[in-house]
Amino acid sequence: MAIERQRSGLVLALGLVTTLGCRQGESEAPRSVPADADASALAIAEVSEAPSEAGPLAAPFIHAAATSFAPASTDIAPGDHPPTGAQVADYDNCASCHEEIAAQWRISAHSFASFNNPIYRRSIERFRDQDDGPARSRFCAGCHDPALLVDRAMDAEIPAAEPRAHVGVGCVSCHGVAESTPDGNGSYTLAASPIPIPELDDEASIERHRDAMGPAREQCGSCHRAFLGVETGHPHHLGGTDELGPWRDSSYAGSKLRLDTPVRERHCADCHMPREAAPGATDPAIGADGKLRSHRFIGGHTWLAAMRGDGETLARVQEFLRGVASVDVAAVELDGARHLLGAGLDPAARGRMVVDLVVRNLAVGHRFPGGTRDAQDTWIALRVLDDQGRVVASLEQDSGEVHRLRAGVVDEHGQLRSAREIERFRAVAFDHTVGPRDAVVVRYAVELPSDAVGPLHVEARLLHRSRALELADETCRQSKTKQGRAFLAATSSLIGQDLDPCVELPVTEISRAALSLTGGGRGQPGRLDHERLWELGVALSHQVQERLPEAREALAAAELALERAELPEAERDAARARILAALGAIAARQGRADEALEIADRIAKLAPEHPYPHLLRGRALAKVWRWEQAVPHLERALAASPGSPKLAAELATACGSAGMHRRALEVSAAALALRPRDPALLRTQALALQALEDPRADAALEAYFVHRKPDDQPHLASACGERDPACARERVPVHVHE
Repeated sequence: MAIERQRSGLVLALGLVTTLGCRQGESEAPRSVPADADASALAIAEVSEAPSEAGPLAAPFIHAAATSFAPASTDIAPGDHPPTGAQVADYDNCASCHEEIAAQWRISAHSFASFNNPIYRRSIERFRDQDDGPARSRFCAGCHDPALLVDRAMDAEIPAAEPRAHVGVGCVSCHGVAESTPDGNGSYTLAASPIPIPELDDEASIERHRDAMGPAREQCGSCHRAFLGVETGHPHHLGGTDELGPWRDSSYAGSKLRLDTPVRERHCADCHMPREAAPGATDPAIGADGKLRSHRFIGGHTWLAAMRGDGETLARVQEFLRGVASVDVAAVELDGARHLLGAGLDPAARGRMVVDLVVRNLAVGHRFPGGTRDAQDTWIALRVLDDQGRVVASLEQDSGEVHRLRAGVVDEHGQLRSAREIERFRAVAFDHTVGPRDAVVVRYAVELPSDAVGPLHVEARLLHRSRALELADETCRQSKTKQGRAFLAATSSLIGQDLDPCVELPVTEISRAALSLTGGGRGQPGRLDHERLWELGVALSHQVQERLPEAREALAAAELALERAELPEAERDAARARILAALGAIAARQGRADEALEIADRIAKLAPEHPYPHLLRGRALAKVWRWEQAVPHLERALAASPGSPKLAAELATACGSAGMHRRALEVSAAALALRPRDPALLRTQALALQALEDPRADAALEAYFVHRKPDDQPHLASACGERDPACARERVPVHVHE
């Protein structure tokens, strides 16, 4: 009864918010535009026609029913030949023709996705130790152990010598798929017909073989998105790994939510399965250019390569990682004054120095670092050197608490869990990973000794280790148990791979930057000042509201630096538009709608083909509840970025608040097909159905309640801060490490 009263109260509150928003929009929407109206008003009026509320009602999005393999979302299509575990595990048949591809796969993280991976094994065995753990662990198996899953072997003990536990994600798991959806937790359907084996001298049979390969390119999202819930033994829904979501909203997927330097659109396979030369190989997948699609699945798995003693793969992974993100020494506070790019500081000043380090995700299409963000270990190291190269101050792993780009997940007591203790996960206290093309500020403070001989030089390094040391220690300890040794012996016997889970984790330097404390304000060869200051402004815009003037200061300095730069007119206009876009976003966030609208007009003149001005106008108007005016601009923005669920959620909210319930339903339902468990979209869909008095409203509202953020999330995050000063610090978007 208490839960029902809580839900009834929340439904009433949501209805009141929507009604108030609708009335606010109606009262402020202009009925006509006077002859002397400014450009912003004219721009609003140009797109003031609201979408029609007539016509058939869009079908709401409904989550697929649980499969027989639940809590995995995996299924098998109807048919006479459902695949067995042995068939899913088989790769020798494919390797008889595709020797090069099979050789690459055998040393990949996909091959070591199951119990043959000591990192995964430590996590899943702990998960399976809980009540009903084996059955619940099927949620892992859809993506890690499909050969065990289809035979329903996950419900029982997994012997160390079980061959199906030493295959991971094999050929059939990607190429024997009839359908994939972006829901996650293994949301794919295996075909119930075998892949036809071709005759190499029969072109028609080769084409039939190719046609039967399934939608492998779409398979990535079904597994690289995961979530927990009641079905996995948790009290509520909790989203986890999600590479697909950030990618869909990014420039790499064609979305125009960011006014940025141009990037080439790329899919998962374009980065992680690039075409590579295969000299001397006879694999029939090799094209006329002598290349084939790599099946090494290169990502960030340096530790796994080190475990296997595979120096070649380790080198490939480290080369892949270098340069995917950048670090910059962007501002220095010394002797009571703040100096952007170090300009104007006194080289002789000593004492406490606070440095703003900007980390930008340059080339990762999802968050950086990605994957299991709670177990990542990417950090920034800082050193200050004197004129002789001696270290006079530092903040490194062994000399202070460095900032780590990772998510902090807490248990039921608010205790941080850093060793993939999934069964204990209850809430996210913070997430310092960096979205695609985004930037963040890391603030370090060190003491400059009075006797340090200048000029001094600040050096920052962005360093990566594939897993947290807490998880590494757990994995090493488990590998020394009787069961751990048995699995390692079986891996050696079955697939000829000897692993050392206690090997030292490799550290990869991703980026490095330096700044000389001479007061000249230079120190980044090849990088223009206005671009660095723009990045700093973007990074500082993630601060709490009262600190946003710091971001404005950086962006104002970027404008001045741009005036000094000698650039062609087109490059100058593009750079100015980017700076204005960041300023406009800050103005919109602060509720300064008129300023944001004026900035949008200026951007439109500089970048007339880009939809960002409409996005900025829509967001600025929505921020002050001018819903009817916001909707047409958000409509145009979404038309330019139709695959962005984030933007669809903004438009759907605006439509619902403006009383356009049919359109709110249409937009939210379409976006839910791309991001099925997004609480904002589920909420808007449910409220639209409720406003339309549709009988499906109750079911839609229930789906929202299942997936909304749990009521105890803020309490657990707060408890983390109360019991751990480091957690309290990490919960602040921009904070100081010293």
